[in-house]
Amino acid sequence: MTFKDELINILKEELDALISLKELTYDKTDVIVNNQVEELQEIIKKEEELINRMALAEEERINLLYSWGVEKNIPLSRLVEKVPEGKEELTDLGEKLFNLLEDIKIRNDLNSQLIEENLQWLDFNINLLTSASTSATYDKGKKGQEVKNKLFDRKV
Repeated sequence: MTFKDELINILKEELDALISLKELTYDKTDVIVNNQVEELQEIIKKEEELINRMALAEEERINLLYSWGVEKNIPLSRLVEKVPEGKEELTDLGEKLFNLLEDIKIRNDLNSQLIEENLQWLDFNINLLTSASTSATYDKGKKGQEVKNKLFDRKV
């Protein structure tokens, strides 16, 4: 198998993993919005598997470059220039990989923002509940009596 063919196979493997990862990031948005914690945990497990798959493919790519005497940090655009034929397919794969990575980054930024807003909302509610259950330290009209400032009254 030629260098170009091996590289194309590895890049296609990475592309497949990224397509699946992109789908999961969109699923994650829905799960975050709907506060489905268990489903979020399942998505995170699937993401970890895909990331491990990507890491293995990347390791294969680095080994391929090393075995052919090519610098491992060479950009794909420079690598395409050195390949005598099949430049279009490599360029197309590179563009697809780049676009997928951009889409995933944008969606992950949105998911991070949604999670941050959820955490702020939870923090606000916790502070509201804890401050509502504390007694007042000063009340002009009720000297010597504890002022009840409770959100919930538990009388039955």
